[in-house]
Amino acid sequence: MQMIQIIRIKINSINPYLLLFALTGLISAVFHGLGLTKILPWTIVYSDMLGFFDRVSAPGFVYLDKLLEYPVLTGLFIQFMGMFGQSRTGYYVLSAVFLIFFGLLSTYFLMKIADEGAKKRMLKYWIFAPSILMFSVFNWDILAILFTILAFYSFHKEKELWGVLFLALGFCAKFYPVLYLAPLLFRKRKIGDWIKIISVFVAVVLVVNIYFMVSNYDGWAYFFTLNSTRNSNPDSIWTIARFAIYDFSIPQINTMSLLFFSISYLWILIKYKKAPFLLLCFAGTILFFLFNKVFSPQYILWFLPFLVLIPVEIKKSFYVVEFSNIASFFIIVPWFFSHNMTNFYWSIPFVLIRHIALIVILLSVLKRARIYNH
Repeated sequence: MQMIQIIRIKINSINPYLLLFALTGLISAVFHGLGLTKILPWTIVYSDMLGFFDRVSAPGFVYLDKLLEYPVLTGLFIQFMGMFGQSRTGYYVLSAVFLIFFGLLSTYFLMKIADEGAKKRMLKYWIFAPSILMFSVFNWDILAILFTILAFYSFHKEKELWGVLFLALGFCAKFYPVLYLAPLLFRKRKIGDWIKIISVFVAVVLVVNIYFMVSNYDGWAYFFTLNSTRNSNPDSIWTIARFAIYDFSIPQINTMSLLFFSISYLWILIKYKKAPFLLLCFAGTILFFLFNKVFSPQYILWFLPFLVLIPVEIKKSFYVVEFSNIASFFIIVPWFFSHNMTNFYWSIPFVLIRHIALIVILLSVLKRARIYNH
């Protein structure tokens, strides 16, 4: 009887949010894992993870002997999953287990920051968000998201330099967490604070990257050189602009996207300087979505933590973004294999709808930020 009671206590103490996230992560893993079985066409169950197995299983080590278009922490994760998984199936299963685990940690620390209202939003905007179901085990973004949430947790606990450390680790996994340095620095009035924050960030980035930078600079820098020279992807607003308005060159798109983003973000940081840190980070994330020349479908995962933590009423716009994003994904994936322009033309309305819905969400965020200006 005592043993049964102990088991009941342990079962009752398991957080239901974590169980539910494990379930949604498993659904995502099984769906894309069907690519191993060929039960469904590869154009339906496609995942970047399986697509990269041949690369990581090739002889040599990433950055030193072979090129990989991801920052170092993501590249190392992919490499080790290939080494320890050994086969395509082993690599995928091991990767999926770790990505679900990273998602569980992200959920746990989100709950540590969340108030009661945020916990209610956890189901709608995180655990059962269509992007979690579809893309949590698709690419490796959840690693950078975990570091970002750990940074927000550290800031919440007033451990600022720990937060900067986690932002730097997130940057070493995926570029976007560096965006959140700007609102952090804008709050500082002393040069000493700027020096401390920038020094910690740079030091962590160097520790993670220096070996590969010194050993094979060109291999290490491939992530940056590829992104500077690649064209806009087919389901990007810039590609639609190239077809409908003017055939912009890659340097022109790079310059315009950087200028539009930088000017907009700077304007928001100045105009809404009294707004909470997370609200400004949220706005910066949406601006990146709006102006960046590449929009991958799993990017939507980046702004889900903000929807949990910030009470912005955007339910309709959120689901418009989610479903237009998933629709454009399923339409455009076959294009990568056939380059059939019909797929591109069918994706255009969904890309435009996604973009308009993102603008509506940004306006809702700025409306909330305006409250703090008075």
